[in-house]
Amino acid sequence: MKSSLIKLIIPFLLLFGCKETVIENQIPKEFTNDLLHADLIGKIVQKDSKAKVIISQVAPIDSVEINPADGSFAFRDLRSGNYDVTIRSNNYRTFTRSSVQLTGGSIVYFGEIKLSTIPDQINSYYPEDNGEIVYDWRYGRITVSILFSDAMDRQSVEKAFSTDPKSEGVFYWGNYTQAPMKGFFSDSKTGFNLGATITTYSKVKSMTYSFAKKDSYPDTTYTITIGTTAKDTAGNYLRFPLKFKFSTVQSYSTLNGIQTSPVHGDIDVAPLYNTGIIVTFPRRMNKSSVEAVTHVTPQMPTMFLWPDENQLKIYTGGPFLSDTLISVSIDSMALDKDGIAMGHQFNFSFRTAPFTIDYTSPSNGQVFASMTDPIRMDFNNYVILSSAQSAFSISPAATGTISYGGYPPYETVNEIKFTPSVPLQANTKYTVTVSPDVKDMHGVKMKAPYSFSFVTRPY
Repeated sequence: MKSSLIKLIIPFLLLFGCKETVIENQIPKEFTNDLLHADLIGKIVQKDSKAKVIISQVAPIDSVEINPADGSFAFRDLRSGNYDVTIRSNNYRTFTRSSVQLTGGSIVYFGEIKLSTIPDQINSYYPEDNGEIVYDWRYGRITVSILFSDAMDRQSVEKAFSTDPKSEGVFYWGNYTQAPMKGFFSDSKTGFNLGATITTYSKVKSMTYSFAKKDSYPDTTYTITIGTTAKDTAGNYLRFPLKFKFSTVQSYSTLNGIQTSPVHGDIDVAPLYNTGIIVTFPRRMNKSSVEAVTHVTPQMPTMFLWPDENQLKIYTGGPFLSDTLISVSIDSMALDKDGIAMGHQFNFSFRTAPFTIDYTSPSNGQVFASMTDPIRMDFNNYVILSSAQSAFSISPAATGTISYGGYPPYETVNEIKFTPSVPLQANTKYTVTVSPDVKDMHGVKMKAPYSFSFVTRPY
């Protein structure tokens, strides 16, 4: 009889859009309902929680404790209608669901509920439990933020707050941040832009704790606890503590992989690239292990510098070779600070630009040029002065001296200047040509002659 009744009810419920799920194979055989009554069954994931399930219609109607063997609960022969369901446990957040519809003659499966470990007075927190955050130890401070559901008694919260490892820090109420604090803020005292002057804290529900820099570490796991001595402004204490942990990861400009400058595949990289080759790792590295397995091709002088513990700078003794494919390889056995090997070989390469002139003064096509100022040519690499002297020509002919740019004793060896011994002719077009015989410091010649023209001013 029971099976026949359920088979008749299910199509009826589907036809009229009932939102609750009727699960026939979960119906205990001893349940018997008429068309005016229904049963409600469910399960709590935390079967050892000793949770109590309460059903209400304005006021509580009935309650049951879950079965410690499997976490299940059941209400029998409830009158059809809408019910509010509340689940309470001493060590879990109170769970509520309103307007659960029970249709006569049915058994409604409430579902499998996983109770939250966040106390009732707390809505959210940062960082998330078991999360991983990027922390730059040079410019930032680690922060922990809590958003409460009720206004809190600040003194009790601050006393109940602790970190492991232990730390000193500052509490900022009325603020919630989701990132480590950086070093530059509009409010120099607190590090936050408050947006307003707070005169009363009766409605403040957010808090941020900023670690002191001395207690802020990369590659560290922190545990945050707010104990049960914390209370809201109405005097309600946390029924159980909030506890979560997160890890910090050191990374200045990369999180998921190795980054380089120049970037892999770059072309026309200026040979006079004055930052060297930079490799930025996602973690702090064991310097000696990285240096031992790092190779640059073609072979050239290499010096290793570490501006940061996760950043390697390779200096090749001066400007790069012009018009050259430069490759860098780092073997898989390079270790980080924890002794963990990279596990794969890392390779990247870039090509430098041919030796050429980047800039002239006067510029090509310039008019009203000075008749007495030096003519300057800036190359993209250091220049052998003697080769520039023989490669330089000017038409109409003019006398003068060819030297490095700058002012002694500070010469600019990638700049060649021609200083006229007498003023150039007024209102005259001049053409300067530098032949391919000019050489950079490595003896590489330009691929083609370089010419530019300008017109002097009328007087």
